[in-house]
Amino acid sequence: MRMTNITTTLCILLFLGIARTHAQPMFVDQTIDAGVSYIHWDGTMPAGVDNGVFMMCGGAAAGDFDNDGWPDLYVTRIGAPNRLFRNLQNGTFEEVGSARGVALDSYSTGCAWADIDNDGDLDLYVLTTEPAVRHYLYINDGTGMFTEQAVARGADITTTSAKRSSTSIAFGDYNRDGWLDVIVATWSPITSAYSGERTYLLKNTGNGNFVDVTTAANVFHQHVVWGFTPRFADADNDGWPDILIAADFGSSKLYHNNQDGTFTDITSSANVGTDENGMGATVGDFENDGDLDWFVTSIFDPAATCDNISNCNWGNSGNRMYANGGSGVFSDSTDFCGVREGYWGWGTTFLDYDNDGDADLTMTNGMIFPMFGYDDPFNFTPLRFWDNDGTGQMTEISASLGLTDARNGKGILKFDYDRDGDQDIFVTNNGDTPVLYRNDIGNAKPWLQVQLRGFETNRSGVGARIYVYSIGTTNPQMREVSASTNYMSHNDIVEHFGLSTATFANVVRVDWPLSGLSSFYRNVTSGQKITIYEPHAGDFDGDNLTTLDDTKAFTTCLAGPNSDQSTTPCRVGDIDEDSDVDLQDVQMWQLNFQAP
Repeated sequence: MRMTNITTTLCILLFLGIARTHAQPMFVDQTIDAGVSYIHWDGTMPAGVDNGVFMMCGGAAAGDFDNDGWPDLYVTRIGAPNRLFRNLQNGTFEEVGSARGVALDSYSTGCAWADIDNDGDLDLYVLTTEPAVRHYLYINDGTGMFTEQAVARGADITTTSAKRSSTSIAFGDYNRDGWLDVIVATWSPITSAYSGERTYLLKNTGNGNFVDVTTAANVFHQHVVWGFTPRFADADNDGWPDILIAADFGSSKLYHNNQDGTFTDITSSANVGTDENGMGATVGDFENDGDLDWFVTSIFDPAATCDNISNCNWGNSGNRMYANGGSGVFSDSTDFCGVREGYWGWGTTFLDYDNDGDADLTMTNGMIFPMFGYDDPFNFTPLRFWDNDGTGQMTEISASLGLTDARNGKGILKFDYDRDGDQDIFVTNNGDTPVLYRNDIGNAKPWLQVQLRGFETNRSGVGARIYVYSIGTTNPQMREVSASTNYMSHNDIVEHFGLSTATFANVVRVDWPLSGLSSFYRNVTSGQKITIYEPHAGDFDGDNLTTLDDTKAFTTCLAGPNSDQSTTPCRVGDIDEDSDVDLQDVQMWQLNFQAP
């Protein structure tokens, strides 16, 4: 009898232990402890301004502005100074916006980090809405101090219209000249008050100077006045970034890059754009089949709340998952994936939260119009999170993960702020405090993080594709390095790969779009962040310039001496950028040119 009681007690204790393990949330709110709490907006409208965009705002961008290897966080606010949170490398942040020169006190919307002048540090672009009349571009001096230069560099987009409402930013090299160009999206009603407002394509003419080429590029005509979330992405695998834009009231578009500086609207032939109120968007390979899929958030309203209410003109059919067939023609996989129902959607991102090697999906949602009542069903709706089962079918599990925030969510981003090997989540809430969710269990499985340094390609490697091959997977994981928005919010540019059960990656391959070269790293141990440099040889030919000609000449030299190079040693330059040329540079060169 005593043994039976002991056995029963042990069974009960074991059960309770298991129950606790399963009940333990994967994501834990660290907003206060990490020091990143703030009030986005106090609800005050400036005198004479009636701006509905205020209620759709909440920007954030993750990036390592001071090059210390840890991602920092910039956030935008309405009618109050924006904030820059510097990562202190111990799970906390310090606010340094004013000290670093980026505490813009205006009416800010979207923001983004990007190395626009290819000098090796991140610059900052901040959009505004009325009553502000222009945008702001902060140039990093290399020490993490900034100077505002939007007007001088042609990025201010100063408006002459009575109203303006810019929303989100996307960076990418659409003409493949090695410099990051930018899309500025606007959400503008077709009224005389917004005359002249539209979505813009600004070309980087070199060293971070911009010119408006929207008309010349044949893109963003008057039919994309409701722009929310632009993206640069190579939708058809031809090596050139196309433009995808999630836009309101049925105006989402896909523009094909004609490779001559112009674009063609192929929305209909690509079988996309059926979302009724496109708002947020993310691009990724959720099927691990080697091409980029497009997820767009919208409004899911099964009660058809709008049917009997005047001035309410949204759709109710929810999100869209556009699955890429491989050539830029998509199919609607929304119901196959199970991701239609997201309330009133905004920001979204793919991420591998559990390091199992497939792309999971999360999104924010919520809407509060204080002056109306028809949005009431969407005032306090929770975050959505879908777990990918490896085939692309997904299950909504936000509550079980501890992702329970149910406020007016707008922006969302992923980054490994504590560098423990899993993806954390930051959410902005309109008119409220944000939430920083620390991932506490994802790193139980192996992982690898990859950062790129371009040479011919832009310095951050935006547009390059990274492939990770590991044991136990049929296809490699693929990421296209992106500096595009999720909706007023940008992920850290470091790419994260979960390796499931593999303790190393058999091969890490990077395809560089400009040079046409590939980098190969073999047997890369998990649990680390690696930096991969685009292959180059330094100033091989002695002309005091480091160009692709040096790389070609060095490659010829490696193939064997000839009459012109019989006395020329095959030496590489400073590939790792540590101000000297040593054995490490040679080894990095050799790694980059190994066959897989």
